Amino acid sequence: MRRARDIIGLPVLSLKSGDPIGWVQDVVFDPKDQKVNGMILENGHLFHSSKGLPRSAIDAAGKDALIVKDNVVQDIIGIKWSEKVGNQVFTQGGEARGTIQDVFLDDSADRIVGFEVSDGLFSDVLQGRGAILQENVMVDGKDVLIVDDQVSPWDHGKEGGLLS
Repeated sequence: MRRARDIIGLPVLSLKSGDPIGWVQDVVFDPKDQKVNGMILENGHLFHSSKGLPRSAIDAAGKDALIVKDNVVQDIIGIKWSEKVGNQVFTQGGEARGTIQDVFLDDSADRIVGFEVSDGLFSDVLQGRGAILQENVMVDGKDVLIVDDQVSPWDHGKEGGLLS
């Protein structure tokens, strides 16, 4: 498992030539299918772009770089990681559970596994950040995440809490 935050800033290299193509600026998700649609690349412009590499063009998502088989740049549709961070987390009963600080991905950076959640700086220092597994998400909306009532990101004993 890895954090989407750790992919931001990685170099993107061509498998054919070894040349650098750019750096990952953002990761784009499809919240309905819980999958990664692609990566937005830094382009040196002041304006944000929706153009990037589809996940299918990425041969390997390593710890230190992304390796691309084909340099296919296209519009990547979905929710950006930068738009997801800071979203509120609530239970279906209306209780606040904190804010999303990161998105957990599987090792190959193909699927969403869960979310890192913070209840504020003081709580982070005392308890650390919590985690909510994707299977406990009821609604993954544009600005909010709604989870099962029984889920607590900081409870080791409850289903869907901290990742081991």
